[in-house]
Amino acid sequence: MLIEQLYQQTGIYLFYSRLFSTSLATIVSFCAAMALFPPYIRLLRKQSFSSELDPANFKHDPVMPAGALFLVIILLTSLIMARFNSYVVSALVIYAFLGIIGVVDDVAKAVHKRKLAQGLITKQDYMYKSDGISAGLRLWLYIGISVAVAIAAYKFIPNINGHITVPFFSIHKHFPYLAAWVFVPLMALCIAVLANGVNFTDGFDTLAAVPLITGFIFVALIAYVSSNAAWSRYLLIPFIPGIEEILPVIGAAVGVLLAFLWFNAPPSSIIMGDSGSVGLGGMMAIMFVFIKAEFYLPVVGFVFILEFISDIIQISWFKLTRRRVFRMAPIHHHFQLAMQENPFYGGNKFLIKSKITWRFHIISVILLVIGLILFFKVR
Repeated sequence: MLIEQLYQQTGIYLFYSRLFSTSLATIVSFCAAMALFPPYIRLLRKQSFSSELDPANFKHDPVMPAGALFLVIILLTSLIMARFNSYVVSALVIYAFLGIIGVVDDVAKAVHKRKLAQGLITKQDYMYKSDGISAGLRLWLYIGISVAVAIAAYKFIPNINGHITVPFFSIHKHFPYLAAWVFVPLMALCIAVLANGVNFTDGFDTLAAVPLITGFIFVALIAYVSSNAAWSRYLLIPFIPGIEEILPVIGAAVGVLLAFLWFNAPPSSIIMGDSGSVGLGGMMAIMFVFIKAEFYLPVVGFVFILEFISDIIQISWFKLTRRRVFRMAPIHHHFQLAMQENPFYGGNKFLIKSKITWRFHIISVILLVIGLILFFKVR
């Protein structure tokens, strides 16, 4: 909003440009995160604040969740750089609500860990409470918020009208319309699945960060093109006026994630935590709905979907048969255990994690390119 005031006061068109405000949002959020992460890490380390910790080794150096700082920087940067409309408000609302749930969950984990260190609870009790908020309550909160935002978006955003872009078809040949009773649950499902998928992926250092960046880049490029009537008509994609206003929000998120990668370079100083992964996953999911690219989410967000599905398959199959499909879920742990048996790696956990992480990053970049080709050209 501040940059909009600058434009109105000065009349300088540069302040009106979405590309300029997006670039500035990326730089500002990156610099703010680079400046704030070191004291934030020192503060949490001093307080022994940790949400991700092996209960058998609770006296080890803490690994702090960064999501609370993500939340502050992204919201403040968006307030400064974005022109608020229904798209921006909806994206920030779901990010804020899911992020706050994640913060509460991270704090609850840290409290239980501290009780364990003080001998107030047993290791077995800690194992039961290591998820912070109970899995059932957390799931219902995610679903409730996803449904509420989906209903509000469907009711108050004119272009959220049930039309879906189908891969391989132009909107002139096939642009199906889904009734509200189908479309709203689909929106909620996208939000809930991706929020949990990003959370499951945030198991190794930086594993979730690069797929998030590539997903946001996909949304940003499509939003920028879809906001132009001539480009949309030429490319046979939906024209979505006002969607370009989400670009500074995306810039703020990408800037923070780049700074997170800086401090998460091995050995990791900080992790994303539920407070970061769940909120960013939910925000990215609703942006896919905004640009009418829900069916492209399994392509660009394949890593997150794979992590989510692998966990569901593992749990469901084990309950039915008492046997496991994967060695461990989510699936990056399956690859980890498999590679530990390979004599080439000599059981080096650091090397194995780095190998898996970098391969997931490369896959994410390739999927971004495939998604863009499919959306813009293969029609």
